[in-house]
Amino acid sequence: MNKYKICVYAICKNEEKFVDRWMNSMSEADQIIVTDTGSDDNTVRKLRERGAIVYIDIIQPWRFDKARNISLNHVPDDVDICVCTDLDEEFEQGWREKLEMSWSAKKSQDGKPAARRGKYLYNWSLKADGTPDVQFMYSKIHERHGFRWMWPVHEYLRYEGELPLETVVIKDMVLNHYPDSTKPRGTYLPLLELAVEEAPMDDRMRYYLGREYMYKGLWQKCIDTLIGYLALPTANGRRNGVRPCGGSQIPV
Repeated sequence: MNKYKICVYAICKNEEKFVDRWMNSMSEADQIIVTDTGSDDNTVRKLRERGAIVYIDIIQPWRFDKARNISLNHVPDDVDICVCTDLDEEFEQGWREKLEMSWSAKKSQDGKPAARRGKYLYNWSLKADGTPDVQFMYSKIHERHGFRWMWPVHEYLRYEGELPLETVVIKDMVLNHYPDSTKPRGTYLPLLELAVEEAPMDDRMRYYLGREYMYKGLWQKCIDTLIGYLALPTANGRRNGVRPCGGSQIPV
């Protein structure tokens, strides 16, 4: 018997080609709730045919944190564990049992589960033979309440609850990423510039902005931004080849 009510939630737009694989992978959850942000293909129809609950919310002006917070708001209040994924991702089979075992292992003094957030292995890219290429720890599994998504792009979960934040490592739980190389990332640069404008002392956003300038070939802006990043006192602990990101490790 399942110990917890688990809900997978996601945002999407024009991702019909991923629907079947994603729904097969997420089917171990009690509920699958998707917020579509304006698809003009068959994404919504296919999701509903496969049993997902789909809401349509147009986000103007677009920012990822707002979209994810709206999607989280669609999750019922009685859900115990929220699992945020994207449609181009796939859990390896048996993920629910691993999640429940790790979640129930950490107890508070009153004997109730103390876990608030879960970390698990994320294969951001795979080699041609299917073996892991770039991988790190991810932490997009969390309690229903006390969390909020932050930042217009490269968003992450911020814990705002009153109880101590207890994070459990979910052993052998693996999420694989199959990125769509045809997807445009034209919104990233203006959203990163907005993020730095909103929080000029945030080293994480400044780092991402410098990297985005590099991708665009804007070399002087890249240099100036990354020099500014290194000058931030909070960047001192992020110069070892990886950068913490909301409890995860993101390769630079």
